Amino acid sequence: MDWSAAAAPLIATRAVHFAATAITVGSVIFGRFIAMPVLQDHTAAALPFRSRTRRQIWACLVLSVISGAIWLLLQAASMSGMPLNEALTADVLSKVVNETQFGEVTTIRAGLAICLATCLISDRAVAAQWLGVAAAIALAGSLAWTGHAGSTVGLTGYLHLAADALHAVAAAAWIGGLVSLITFLAIPQVRENMPLVRDATERFSTLGIISVATILLSGVVNAAILVGSLHGLVATEYGRVLMLKLALFAVMLAFAAINRFRLTPQLASTGNEQSSVALRQLIRNSAIETTLGLGIIVIVGLLGTLHPAVHLEEVSGLLVTSYD
Repeated sequence: MDWSAAAAPLIATRAVHFAATAITVGSVIFGRFIAMPVLQDHTAAALPFRSRTRRQIWACLVLSVISGAIWLLLQAASMSGMPLNEALTADVLSKVVNETQFGEVTTIRAGLAICLATCLISDRAVAAQWLGVAAAIALAGSLAWTGHAGSTVGLTGYLHLAADALHAVAAAAWIGGLVSLITFLAIPQVRENMPLVRDATERFSTLGIISVATILLSGVVNAAILVGSLHGLVATEYGRVLMLKLALFAVMLAFAAINRFRLTPQLASTGNEQSSVALRQLIRNSAIETTLGLGIIVIVGLLGTLHPAVHLEEVSGLLVTSYD
């Protein structure tokens, strides 16, 4: 792995940006599709949840914008071939922003972040709530154009972009949603109402199933395009890092299955000791899932800086052919 002084800042910045974006987007989705329906008749619980999640969304949105700006500066240095301090000029930055796909996508994503911020300020209006959801989903999905999918050409490129965009949105809904679920379950007014807890966890389980199915299907498409073969998976650095990502994903699935099929049914009624124990275990498992998800995001930050396995396989094949 290339954890050199030159590569490490870019990998770290990408990871922070992906994590902040995921939590922002997942929190918006959780709030609109899970918390609002569940808490519509429970004002005492809705107010503290809304207050906490708004702070969470704002903090992560600001972090996403800042890390996105740093990412742009690092890319400007990389594209220009200059040291970072020499690349930070108006001329270089103008060319990167206006004349490269990465710069154009970054500008669009900055606009989406501003749109989402405006909707958060005006979220008493139903139209603003739905526009905010759309802006959040677009903010996550547009990440596809900043990675390998953005450089894939032809019809395969369109398929790759669609799969990668769905992959990013589904991952954000799951990982970011987990953060909001933990916040939801930590509110005293919620913990005292087990039917409320069970309703929210069952709704989140449905969201999780949809997210996991989308991640699996889009992941297969991405792997077919970027890895190409079993040999590429095991014989290249990209493939081996991808296998580590898949291993963490499998562990996440195991915890999700425990939450869905063992713990959620135990959230039966208020005052039941078994329900209280199940709730504590659910919060603990969700925290573990979130940690594993953030670990996967770090790996994604690294994968975007590595040459895809299929490219290395093609180069290897050409070398073999030339020697023949």
